[in-house]
Amino acid sequence: MDLREERVAKNEAVAREINEAIKQAVESIPPDSFMHIVCECGYEKCDLFIAVTKDEYDRIRNDPRLFGVAGEHVILDIEQIVTANDRFTIVEKRQGTPAEVAIRTDPRG
Repeated sequence: MDLREERVAKNEAVAREINEAIKQAVESIPPDSFMHIVCECGYEKCDLFIAVTKDEYDRIRNDPRLFGVAGEHVILDIEQIVTANDRFTIVEKRQGTPAEVAIRTDPRG
């Protein structure tokens, strides 16, 4: 297992857990309302937030290999872009270590 891929994936898993707590805190807002979540990129010192609707967030969480990141935080050797807009990019972890760690650390799994 590649140590860099493992470290990046673990960083992303921590952000995902924080975002699950944010989602629970705003559970009563309408599904099309914006919530601000932590960028789920693999950069250790990232402190960006991205705006997503609850529906967009649930779309990301429906697949443990998907993450919401700031557009400039895509790490192409570890993930591929699924879709992007002016607020954030949804990425999917590539097969192997990135996907395995994403699935193993899924808080909804």
